[in-house]
Amino acid sequence: MVTDSLDSNEHRPPALLVDAMWYGTLAAARDLGAHGVEVTLASDSWVAPARWSRHVTRTVSCPSSKDAAAFVAWLLRFGAAHPGHFLYPTSDDVAWLIAAHSEALSRSFRLYTPPIESLVRLLDKGRLIEDARAVGLDVPPTSLPRNETEVEQSGRELAFPLYVKPRAQVLGRGLGKGVRVEKLAALLPSWQVQRNAANYDAEVIDRVPDLRLPLIQSCASNMERIYSVDGFIDETGEIYASLASLELLHRPRASSAAIIIEHAETDPVIEQRLRRLFQTTGFCGVFDAEFIECGAHKQLIDINPRFYGHMAFEMDRGLHLPWLAYVAATRDREALKAEVEKAKAAHVARRAYVHRLPTALLLAGQRLSGAMSGEDRFRWRRWISEYRGSITDPAHAVDDPAPRIAEVAMEAVAFMRHPRAYLRALWWSPD
Repeated sequence: MVTDSLDSNEHRPPALLVDAMWYGTLAAARDLGAHGVEVTLASDSWVAPARWSRHVTRTVSCPSSKDAAAFVAWLLRFGAAHPGHFLYPTSDDVAWLIAAHSEALSRSFRLYTPPIESLVRLLDKGRLIEDARAVGLDVPPTSLPRNETEVEQSGRELAFPLYVKPRAQVLGRGLGKGVRVEKLAALLPSWQVQRNAANYDAEVIDRVPDLRLPLIQSCASNMERIYSVDGFIDETGEIYASLASLELLHRPRASSAAIIIEHAETDPVIEQRLRRLFQTTGFCGVFDAEFIECGAHKQLIDINPRFYGHMAFEMDRGLHLPWLAYVAATRDREALKAEVEKAKAAHVARRAYVHRLPTALLLAGQRLSGAMSGEDRFRWRRWISEYRGSITDPAHAVDDPAPRIAEVAMEAVAFMRHPRAYLRALWWSPD
C-alpha cells in the first residue's frame, strides 16, 4: 500500500463509504471531509442522511452487502476503475467481506483491516465469550450447546429466564435478536426454532459451519444501561486510545440503537483486559465494546469491530476515530502516534449524546401506550435540558444541515412501509 503525506490535503487519497443509512457512516463522512478527504458514498436510497452531507463529494450505486458475491465483485470493479480509495466498514457484513477478501481488495484500496480469523473470533459471540473469559473479562453465564441433549442440560445448569439468540448477525437473514425463555419446557423448542431459522451466506458458513447453532445466555437484570468502551488500537497493540460512555435509553427500549448516552470514566481494569483481548485475537482498528451492568459487575456482550452508530459522540469528545483509521491505512506510524496523542489530550468529559428526533418519538410513543410514567418523561426532559449547549446529535450539525432534513424523510418512509412494527418499537417497554 502506498504511503501518502498527511501534510497537504492535495495529496490525501479519497475515501469510499458504504451503508449510507447508518449514522456511523454520516459521522465518518463528516470527520474525513473536515480533514480534507474527498468522500464517495455508495447509496441507493435518496433519504439516507449521509447522502445529503456537504462532505460527500459524489454518490454511486452498489449492491447490498447482504449479497456478498455481488457486493465484493462491485468493490473490485470500483477499485480497478478508481484505485487508491481508503475503504473502511460501517457494518459487520462489510467488515467481514473486506477482511475475507483483503488480498484482492488491497491491490486497489487502502485498507486497515484485521485478518478474517480475528473477525471470526469477535463476531461469533460464542468464540468471543471464550476469548473474553480467557483474558479475565466478565461475561454473562453462557452455554453453546451442539445438540438437543446439551440444550436440556444447559436448562438445568443456567438460571431462568434465559435468552436463546444467534451467535452472530453477520451476513445473516431472518435471525432476529433472540427470544426470552421463562421455563425449561420452552427452552428446547425455542432453540430448535432459532437454529432452523438461521440463514447465513455461504461466505460465512463455509468458514464457520457451527454458526447456525444458537447460544443460550442468562438474562441481564438491566438491559437499559450499557457501558461502552469505544476506541482504536493498532496492530501492535501499542497505539491505543479509548473513551467510555453509558447508554441510558434505546429505541426500542432495552435493545437496538442507543438514543441517549452520557460520558463515563474508563474502567482501567476493563481497558487493560480489553486490550489483551484484541492482542490475543489479532484485532486492529476501530472498536465499540458493549458491557451490561449486572450489579457491581460489567459483563461483555458484544464487540463491533468497525465504525458504529454513536461514533459522533467520541468525535465531539476529541477522539476522531474515522481519521485515526484513515491515518493508519496510510501506514505512516509516526503520524498515527501523533494523532492518538492529540486525541488523548483533547477529551471532553461534560457532554451527552441525544439523538433528538428518535428520542422525541419514543417519549411520545411511551406516553400514548402508558409504558412510561409522566414523572419519568419529565425526568428525561429535565436531564436533556441540563446538557443544553453540550449535546451531540448524530444527525444535526450547524454547518451540515441537510442530513437532519433527510432524517425526517427517512423516519416517514419507515413508518409508511411498516406502520405496525414502527409503532410497536415506540410503544414497547421492557417492564
